[in-house]
Amino acid sequence: MSFSQTVDLCGRVTDPGGKPLTNTLVRLAVARFAAFGNNQPYYTTTDANGQYHLGTGTACNVSTIVPSLVIRGDAFSKPEYVSGKVLFSVPQDKAWVKMSLYDLAGRFVKDLMNSPQSKGNYSTSINMTGISSQFYLLHVSINGVASVILLQPLSRSSGGTVAQKAPEFQTKLEKLAAVVDTLHATEPGYTLGNTPIQTLSGQFDFVLTKNHSFNGDTDAFWDTAHVKKEAGHFWYTVINRTNGLYPDSMIYLAIGDGGVPFRLSDQNTVDFTTSASGRLYIMVGYKPAAGNYRPQNQVWDFEEHTNGMLNGSLWFHGNTTRVDAFGTPIAYRLHCTTGFDTCRGEVPHVFYQTRQSIFDEFKNEVPSEWTHLATVKAPYRIPNPGGDDNSGGFGAGGTYVNYWGSYGPNPYNANLGPQPSAASNRHVIGLTDAQQADDAYHYKATPCNMYSYFLHRRAYDRKCYGFPYDDYANWSSYIEHGDVSWLILAVGY
Repeated sequence: MSFSQTVDLCGRVTDPGGKPLTNTLVRLAVARFAAFGNNQPYYTTTDANGQYHLGTGTACNVSTIVPSLVIRGDAFSKPEYVSGKVLFSVPQDKAWVKMSLYDLAGRFVKDLMNSPQSKGNYSTSINMTGISSQFYLLHVSINGVASVILLQPLSRSSGGTVAQKAPEFQTKLEKLAAVVDTLHATEPGYTLGNTPIQTLSGQFDFVLTKNHSFNGDTDAFWDTAHVKKEAGHFWYTVINRTNGLYPDSMIYLAIGDGGVPFRLSDQNTVDFTTSASGRLYIMVGYKPAAGNYRPQNQVWDFEEHTNGMLNGSLWFHGNTTRVDAFGTPIAYRLHCTTGFDTCRGEVPHVFYQTRQSIFDEFKNEVPSEWTHLATVKAPYRIPNPGGDDNSGGFGAGGTYVNYWGSYGPNPYNANLGPQPSAASNRHVIGLTDAQQADDAYHYKATPCNMYSYFLHRRAYDRKCYGFPYDDYANWSSYIEHGDVSWLILAVGY
């Protein structure tokens, strides 16, 4: 588009009782960036009062966001509607094309196209079968550059395609192109907020309700009264937190890649007193086949560890990792004789959500480049792009290899060290070392690793191994401590 857009959105997010929700990510469906060098996020999070503001300055002061300076070619700028068909060109391979239909009130009707397309010229019919005869807005986005066309379905072919357009409204529609959008609100563990908007200014409030059954009783969740502990030994106690979906007899464990799987109902403790380094695999809801207990069409996950005696003391070095994928909720609680007691992994309410709600939260919270991760291997895994056979498409030759653009190096397509990798993933390039180590500055704008951000928002102390160098500045789920007394490993679904 050739005109500037103003963004001045604000509001409050609460539960039904009016309690402010303070971890809600609020975003526009379509990314609207300023010129590089003054990049403004199209998402934000609520403050201690449950309030949010999209824009610059104080709440609800208008800020201007100008079009991106990234050159995409003239063919992206304005698709045309001729004789019942949308005509557009894609000057490069794997450009993402999305066409969505809205009514004149800005309410979403349906998606007509949402997929990457090869280089070439296109002529696409718009099927209006089963839709009432009135004016509609067709929102066309090609690699994030949007246009809006007014459709007037006065006559239709037998196939239901629109056969007439209204060119006299084109000028007016160009001015309205920026204001056909959807505002999303996502609070971990709550219902999804999703509101079509006609304007990029004004107040939009959300009331969200819990989507899980966790009552806040963390003592009951960890059940330390039944933990196995023995002087001179380091026991893992594994607990079933699948919220009643699977009995212990349908949860299998295996020590290491060559380990023999055993049922949790037969053995819920593992002795890691002697030196051991590797993984404890967890398989939920299926009996693993010999030599193939981690198939792609099942739910499984693992923790990593190096345990054993060191200088006369029992030590634990381990983490719950998401470098490959999110398979199922898992969490540690480590207790030491010195009084050290800490947790890592997903927070308890995630264990009490439905699996579908977790995947839906992901799709509602992240921008379009990342949403397919919640579908490409659903319902079994949400893969880390590049970490799980590159199903995210951010690596070499992928659809989103240019996602980081001129901001910085693509951490999925470059051999980066810990600091530069963390800086690109967290969007903190150019900040001081102290700021880069402070999560108050992490993930405040895109491009960033939205997969990692999603998981950090649902982790104990916001610590998660969301990418290979997420341990830079100590923001991974890694724990290292001696004088170990016991460890509980919670397994969810």
